Amino acid sequence: MSFQYTYDAKGKPIGVFVPINEWEKITGELKKKTNPAGKNKILTSIEKGLQQVNQIEKGKLKPVSLKQLLAGL
Repeated sequence: MSFQYTYDAKGKPIGVFVPINEWEKITGELKKKTNPAGKNKILTSIEKGLQQVNQIEKGKLKPVSLKQLLAGL
């Protein structure tokens, strides 16, 4: 990768020029990591976990130890 930096009058870097082919690679990777399907899956998992916590607090679900939790990963 060959980036070109822009500096202010004091020599502090204030910007960068990224060649288009590198930019497309970077943005392509970001799109893969932030796709809506992936976000929805994560949010659904968090929501399910919070529901389980509520059930545990109400005594409707047995708590799981950290050892059991890690074994399930």
